Amino acid sequence: MSTRSEKDQFRSSPGDDGNSESWLVGNSPQKNVKIETGCNDETDLVDRISHLPHALIVQILSRLSIIDAFRTTILSKDWQYFWTAIDNLVYDNEEFNCSNSSMVHKFISVTDNVLPLLSSSSIKKCSLNFVFRHNDEVSYFPVIDKWLEFVVNKKVEGLSLKISYDTDDIENDQPYSLPKVFCSSSSIQKLKCQNCRILDDCVLNWTSLKILTLEDLLIQDKHISQIMSNSPQLESFSLYKFCGFNYLHMTSPNCKKLKLIDHYHPIGDWYSFEGDCCFEVVAPYVEHLTISGDFDYTIIELKDLSSLDHAKLDLCSDEFDSLDEGILIDLLVSIGCANELILSSWFIKVISTSMMDEELKVSLPLLQCRWLTISSYVSKVSFLMLDKLLRSTPNLEKLTMFPDLEDFSIFQNAEKNTEALELYDPLSFQENIFKDHLQNLKIVKVMPFCTSEATELDQFLKFLLEHAINLEKMVIVPKHKGCNNCATNTSQLIKCLSLFPRASISTVISLGPVTRNVFNTL
Repeated sequence: MSTRSEKDQFRSSPGDDGNSESWLVGNSPQKNVKIETGCNDETDLVDRISHLPHALIVQILSRLSIIDAFRTTILSKDWQYFWTAIDNLVYDNEEFNCSNSSMVHKFISVTDNVLPLLSSSSIKKCSLNFVFRHNDEVSYFPVIDKWLEFVVNKKVEGLSLKISYDTDDIENDQPYSLPKVFCSSSSIQKLKCQNCRILDDCVLNWTSLKILTLEDLLIQDKHISQIMSNSPQLESFSLYKFCGFNYLHMTSPNCKKLKLIDHYHPIGDWYSFEGDCCFEVVAPYVEHLTISGDFDYTIIELKDLSSLDHAKLDLCSDEFDSLDEGILIDLLVSIGCANELILSSWFIKVISTSMMDEELKVSLPLLQCRWLTISSYVSKVSFLMLDKLLRSTPNLEKLTMFPDLEDFSIFQNAEKNTEALELYDPLSFQENIFKDHLQNLKIVKVMPFCTSEATELDQFLKFLLEHAINLEKMVIVPKHKGCNNCATNTSQLIKCLSLFPRASISTVISLGPVTRNVFNTL
């Protein structure tokens, strides 16, 4: 039987000055607020929270940070031990990092003392956001190692680990490396890891892992191979700001989702890069593929995507020539079997401007998609691409267009720099050059610009009304909610289109609700 109370155990921790509990209370981000009530009878002031079932109170506390959960011990004697049963741990020292080193050290000391008091046999979720202070002469690595070892021993199921720095200059500093005990956890099912390093001799063995997100890291081919072979339950794999490998072979039938966001070279001593990068993706079982963000000087080879159903190409490049039209065409060929396809404005611009160069002789592959979403400002530059795109999608049933102001500047600048436009008739598609390719089109959904100026979008929509013989719906979606310009211009566009002849007498032109732009989220 222990002779020390939990409070005594807390105060006598190494590195603690005995005032940790008062520090917690005094540094609580919550402010004391006087609550005015309409009743002066104290008997009517009921503590409803304390009368909740104990299990529900624990669930509520599990949604707080571990420090805030511990602070509830000051409420009353009944609340002294509720927090020890929480199974959702949230560590976040960011609110203390802005002050000074002693505050960070206090945070570490308090956390070290609180963890052993937890009575839950398992941890469902753990979120650790730790900011390293580089002006300290203290290594935080053993601290993070100890906390991760604790949650691994508690059979943690979901873990989000974010390591960040109080300065961008980390060229002379080693990034945090994942401990080996963590890399062989059999309980983790969902893992998100940011700004961490995987040691060369580390073997990744997450046998229960289903969802994996890695961000801001260099990952080698052997670690990619280990993830694929040692995580048989993996269903979703996402890489953000990544580099280092050349082969991504996803051979597990369970892995259906793949996201590749921003090909990024870490600074410091992580790695040395010279010239263009190239990596190959083989994913015969992947159904949902997203390639988005910056891929400067990067060659992506997609092979065997035979199960692909949904593909989003929202990639871009700061250097126009670093991703040429040939690479983009190859990507289109590789995802040609997808039922749903999403293409960004940058993608449209590169291919559209290339098509105007007769020497390049750019042509699009035949695509099987039935739902097509594009971010494209309908202009002289994009007309040719839209023409080719509709020709290449004979099975198209739904067309969605979500242009943004950024799209407007992209195509406007392209128009100024393209001499070929002087010889190109932007409305030549009205001559029925691809009317036979709209037989299956049933739904068109567009978001016009918030402007009173007439654009080629009107002409494009009129063309669709004229030649899409099976069109059922044309939905005009305002860009902003509660905007007078959007409401006025959208109403005028609907009125104009309603008066225009249409190939299908069953076509309904309507106003749609403001909706999320798929190009504003990853």
